Amino acid sequence: MNKIIFSTLVFLVFTGCFFASSVAYAHQPQIIYYKTGDIQINNPEISQAFYDELKGTPRDYYINSDKDFELYINLLVPDPENIKGRYSADVFDSLGQKIYSVDGSSVEWQEFYEPFGRDYYLKGPEFTKNVLAGKYKIQVYSADNQGKYVLAVGQKESFGVKSIFNVYWQLPLLKIAFFKTSVLEFFLTPFGIGAVILFGSILILLAIIYFLVGFIKKTVKHNQAKTLLLTSGGMLPMQDEIIKLLQKPAYDITVAFITTAYKRKVEIDPYYISPSLQIMRDIGFNVEEIDIEGKSDKQLMKILEMKDIIYVAGGNAFYLLDKMRKCNFRKVIKKLLKWGKVYIGSSAGTIVAGKTIQTANKFETGINKEDENFVHLKNFKGLNLVPFDIFVHYLPEDAEIIKQKMPDPIKRAKNLRILTDEQAILVQGKEVDLIGEGDAVVL
Repeated sequence: MNKIIFSTLVFLVFTGCFFASSVAYAHQPQIIYYKTGDIQINNPEISQAFYDELKGTPRDYYINSDKDFELYINLLVPDPENIKGRYSADVFDSLGQKIYSVDGSSVEWQEFYEPFGRDYYLKGPEFTKNVLAGKYKIQVYSADNQGKYVLAVGQKESFGVKSIFNVYWQLPLLKIAFFKTSVLEFFLTPFGIGAVILFGSILILLAIIYFLVGFIKKTVKHNQAKTLLLTSGGMLPMQDEIIKLLQKPAYDITVAFITTAYKRKVEIDPYYISPSLQIMRDIGFNVEEIDIEGKSDKQLMKILEMKDIIYVAGGNAFYLLDKMRKCNFRKVIKKLLKWGKVYIGSSAGTIVAGKTIQTANKFETGINKEDENFVHLKNFKGLNLVPFDIFVHYLPEDAEIIKQKMPDPIKRAKNLRILTDEQAILVQGKEVDLIGEGDAVVL
């Protein structure tokens, strides 16, 4: 990572140096051939080039300086467009008196190649003179006052951010309209090459920023302090551990007790009350029984976001997972875990938290008909809140069933956690611990 960033910074520094060297020998372009009237020259000592076209009358330029300055004038014509053009300039003071003159007809115009813009000119008369502060007029003219020319003033090279951006839209216009050459030539100029390099550098920098943002988000998400307690036997054996997790007194704890998994049991015995539900009420928790069946994810979020604990009771894991999928429970609970809510699972509520629910019904051995797949679920993918499957209510006689269903001991160790009814899995952020009585069951 550090090497990538360092390489990019070196590349950007190189680009900046190349760009700076490109503008070091350039005039700030001023396109005025489409304008009418007089032209004001600001900062007359700064190197500037005025691209103009006479259309029957001379062009007047005005300078108003509050300090003494060096007046530099040079006249040029674009070689491809106006090879026969010859221009002169007169300089007048504030009283209208002519104080200097450059005569284009009396000098030999020399061929001149300007590498900054890759343009060819004929270079005419020039002069340099230190003058006093005041107002001056420069009048450019020719015998017929027709044709394209360039008035260069100032000899101090200076390119600020604004002037650099100005060049980027001015140069292509000059190529097209003034020199009548292809705009593609712009990309062969130092500025064009600098632009390509700079654009490439920006793309690389943006790609690195995008990568870093994604990496940071992934790291934050991975380190998010989610809390889950996945039990086998519910509240009774884990009562003390659950109380330890809470930062508030019992009467301030709100619980969403999801009853969906044991609905069929209630249908058989209307007087059935979950022992875990009764224990929570006895402790003093504010418990609300919730059936997620038939609810939308928005309805579910509205109910659960006000709770401290989301307790998913045991029952039929196939039926529970089917109803969870229909209300988009996985999306809701993942968001709630990021907000600091606590997920507690019991039996089926624990099984569905794993990668799959393959362990439901003792690997579908048919031992307990309450756990049969009567909803004909074909996709056994769980909520994936933890990166393994969970086998609950483990008894020693289950060992052979597990080995038959998962014969590879390496895959069993990686993909399966086994719980007795006196044990639970506590997940806090990246930490995953086995709590409760007895050692971890490893087959």
